[in-house]
Amino acid sequence: MSESIQQESLSHKFTKQNRVAVLIIALLATVAFFSLYIGLKSSESTAYIINLSGKQRMLSQRIASLAQQYYLITYDSKNLSNIQHDEFISTLQTAMHQMRSNNNALSSGNLDNSRHVELSQPIREYYFGDTNLKRRVDTYLLLNEKLLQSTSKSEALELLPQILSLSNTLLPDLMDAVLQYQKEGEENIGIIRNIAMTAWILILFALLLEMIFIFQPITHNIQKLFEEVSWNQKNLKQQVKIRTLSLEQANLKLLHMASHDPLTGLKNRLNLEKDLERLLIHHQEHHAPFAVAILDIDWFKKINDDYGHDAGDFVLREIAKILTDNVREEDSVYRSGGEEFVILFNRITQEEALNRTDKIRLKIQEHLFSHNEYTIHLTISGGLYHPDHKQATNVQEVLKCSDVALYDAKRLGRNKIMEVEKTKE
Repeated sequence: MSESIQQESLSHKFTKQNRVAVLIIALLATVAFFSLYIGLKSSESTAYIINLSGKQRMLSQRIASLAQQYYLITYDSKNLSNIQHDEFISTLQTAMHQMRSNNNALSSGNLDNSRHVELSQPIREYYFGDTNLKRRVDTYLLLNEKLLQSTSKSEALELLPQILSLSNTLLPDLMDAVLQYQKEGEENIGIIRNIAMTAWILILFALLLEMIFIFQPITHNIQKLFEEVSWNQKNLKQQVKIRTLSLEQANLKLLHMASHDPLTGLKNRLNLEKDLERLLIHHQEHHAPFAVAILDIDWFKKINDDYGHDAGDFVLREIAKILTDNVREEDSVYRSGGEEFVILFNRITQEEALNRTDKIRLKIQEHLFSHNEYTIHLTISGGLYHPDHKQATNVQEVLKCSDVALYDAKRLGRNKIMEVEKTKE
């Protein structure tokens, strides 16, 4: 059987068995999730009911206390204003409303618009059996309403003992209801714990079966395949490494060729504009001084005509070397095209830039360009830009100003450096 057929058969078998295993685990996890979800919802509702029932017990005592205070401030107090009296009645009515609402919710299982629980049999017995907690709470609240509606001290005095007596009998039964809710809540937690433990055991068992019947057999086949292709992989990696290295070297060479002049090795105009853009931005943001010198060989065409293009190429290379040897480390030299060169001076004053450019002009004037049996004398002209003389907003404007100054140097006799005309203040 060929390697590709083995891989296809192995892949098909592994996929089929893996799908079955994943399906079993997913099914178990889904069952566990929904079981836990239902249990947690039930536990959440139980906790809510316990809290509600505890409030009910507290409200029964609070209402009894408020009923006594109501009697005293209504019939025995002479210093209470009507506003204070009305506020006290409102407090008592609010407590009664809360207790009635809680009583309806606890006895029906309708906790709110989104939650409903089925009442257990013991809870139903509390509310509707012999204890009849539902009716007794309603009676208790009705007595308090009658107390608020009473019009005489004697009528209120007759109702108050009934309220206190019923409150005392309600208190232990409300407490028993709270304890029953707590008991049922603990049972729910126990059920949830058992469900979680069962789901955990089943998932571990399913994983164990997968390891024995799926992964171990197929791992053996995979290992065998890996051993068969190991040598091919190593060989392929070696070839890729060699080709990648060659490609990187070729890319570096192409990048250098694209950004440098092949004759002189200097950076070309593409680099010039990028570097000048950075200098210009740095000056605009941090006021760092710089200068641009455009230099052009005088009568270069005559050199080519008189001595040949080989001599012209020789002159260009010699001038590139002179320029490179006579600038600082932080400065850059470019061949922008033909017989034209550019120097970018970084962090330099206008006066120092002019001095350095003129020294370069003198060195070229004094240099003997010896080629074959010929000795050639030549000069250069230049235009110098510095932002102290004129503020330019972009690269093209800087180069244009420098070109104009170079043109002026040519027009005025050559072999000189002309600065960009200073802006009038």
